[in-house]
Amino acid sequence: MKKLLSVFVLALILAACQKHQPKEVVIDRSNYPNVLDLAGTVKLPQEDNVSSFSDKGTWHSFSLIEDDKLEMIGSFVGPYLMRQQRSFWLSPSLIGLQIKDVQANKFIDLSASQKVQNTFYPGILQQSFAIGELEISLSLLNTNERTTIVTADIINNGETKELQFGWKGEVFAVMNNGMSQHDNRVLINIQEDENAQLVFKDSNITLTDSCYSYLEAAVSMKPKQKATVTTAFTYTFKQEELDQYAAEALKTIDNVNPAIEQNEQRWNAYLKTLLKGSDKALLDVNKYDKLAVKSLLTLVHNWRSAAGDIYHQGIVPSYAASYFQGLWAWDSWKHAVAIAPFEGELAKDQIRAMYDYQNEEGMIADCFFRDLNIEGINWRNTKAPLSAWCIYEVYEQTQDLEFLKELYPKLLKYHEWWYINRDHDQNGLCEYGSTDGTRIAAAWESGMDNAVRFDDAIIMENKPGAYSLNQESVDLNAYLAQEKRYIQQIAGILKDDETAEKYAREAEQLSNQIQEAMYCSEDGFYYDVEIKSQEKIRIQGPEGWAPLYNEVATPEQAQQIKEVIMDKERFNTPMPFPTLSAAHEKFNPEKGYWRGPVWLDQAYFAIVGLNNYGFEAEARQMAQKMVESANGLAFTQEPIRENYHPITKEGLNAEHFSWSAAHILMLF
Repeated sequence: MKKLLSVFVLALILAACQKHQPKEVVIDRSNYPNVLDLAGTVKLPQEDNVSSFSDKGTWHSFSLIEDDKLEMIGSFVGPYLMRQQRSFWLSPSLIGLQIKDVQANKFIDLSASQKVQNTFYPGILQQSFAIGELEISLSLLNTNERTTIVTADIINNGETKELQFGWKGEVFAVMNNGMSQHDNRVLINIQEDENAQLVFKDSNITLTDSCYSYLEAAVSMKPKQKATVTTAFTYTFKQEELDQYAAEALKTIDNVNPAIEQNEQRWNAYLKTLLKGSDKALLDVNKYDKLAVKSLLTLVHNWRSAAGDIYHQGIVPSYAASYFQGLWAWDSWKHAVAIAPFEGELAKDQIRAMYDYQNEEGMIADCFFRDLNIEGINWRNTKAPLSAWCIYEVYEQTQDLEFLKELYPKLLKYHEWWYINRDHDQNGLCEYGSTDGTRIAAAWESGMDNAVRFDDAIIMENKPGAYSLNQESVDLNAYLAQEKRYIQQIAGILKDDETAEKYAREAEQLSNQIQEAMYCSEDGFYYDVEIKSQEKIRIQGPEGWAPLYNEVATPEQAQQIKEVIMDKERFNTPMPFPTLSAAHEKFNPEKGYWRGPVWLDQAYFAIVGLNNYGFEAEARQMAQKMVESANGLAFTQEPIRENYHPITKEGLNAEHFSWSAAHILMLF
């Protein structure tokens, strides 16, 4: 009896434990509606106040209509074509559903619809509404790097009806360089080999001026029956791409469900990776989950496929600014690290894209664009050396040894290029410089274009085509020291022991040089050094905490630098980490660009730098303050900005900025 009683009690205990065990959280994109506000109305081709959605590297995007714009029911806004120096909206609404009542011989007026909902979920735009006895839902998603699919499901909740379904739309007249029908397609010529096209199931198309109309054969819909009508839009850059992507689109039109399922699975996998967080995270993903999702979306919306003179896919700085429709060196390194856990191939290609423009000497170009006839490659300067960090981190995520082997010799060549071309006195400490002998290009090379520390700098010739500023920059040399350590690790993985030992020695030697030459014990901060006098250029900016991020400072130095960072009169401003000490007379966040505004990459370097030296509490405190203080960053639908005002906390300059989003992601 006692034995039976014991078994019974044990069973009750087990049942109680099972009852109170937390259920596994199902991660689904439906939990993240409208993380970004992508609704708007476009009246002109150059409209610049409407955010948009793209995926899979397309060079075009679409937006949601606003709920109260009933005249646009059944459609999405756009497309928006991302073009170098001249992006534009091709149409206010190119793809709009139309339904014809065959028995009444008239089109149903969709503007009388009810229960209208327009929703952006990660990876898809959706619209639902009811008109009479019809229940309708539309979806818009990208299926490859050139194609958007728009599909509509129509359910008949009434008596049997005979209906025709199709699409209609118009192109802005000033954008219509030629609209023509080719069998089941409508072609819209943009410029030479640059074309947009709509692909339909059959050829029942009517063209009028800048408008088209398409209808499929009539169907008899019984009660509760569902019908589906689908079309595709492609934006291509070669004549041979027109037929290729039209053929692929036609297969999807015939059976759209697998594409929708794959899209949902991919995005839920992204979210699962993102929301699992990390033990090393400096931001709590559970608290700031919507900010984390918004950051990931920002990178994906700026994802561009290989096209024209961009030979590998990558992430541009911001689709919202025409001048940012290209790839920049240090932006690319940051983007690749952030996106690697989600899209490893994209991360690897982002790096390859930059190394595609490495010259024979080893230099990597500053930036380049899809059409080099519009604007050429910028060979005037390169950018700060972060590619070893990037290559190593992407390898860590992908474990692609062949990728590591492919990039290793190119990386070594780039690293050594600095010492051949940017070390004026050959003392092992490098300077930012240019190839054309201009001071402005040399400042660009730092990435901190108009930083106060360069105000009095002078350009000097090292050799033909290689010039340096007359100051050895602390951030540059700290990056080089850390790059040597990453090369050491990569060489070790590839069993190149001799190279690994060489770079380990060099990293230690360079770290000692930085500590001795560039640290000022009087005020506890690191500075650039003027070459001849070896005097420190005592302008306090983010370059002064680069030795923390790159782990070249001593613990004692780190303690003092921490005090400077946490000082509310200097860097612990209402939104922390301005790019110039708030106590400096030239502090000017409103018009300063790099003379005061907060850039999130430099803020990230400070936060990680604090954490590197054991100041974990301060690192977490400042990370939280940064994301909560910035207007429109956490807890809003507003886009992530290029930089922020450290006093008013307002967002500044370009919206939907990739490296800001990338560094927020890294903090998770």
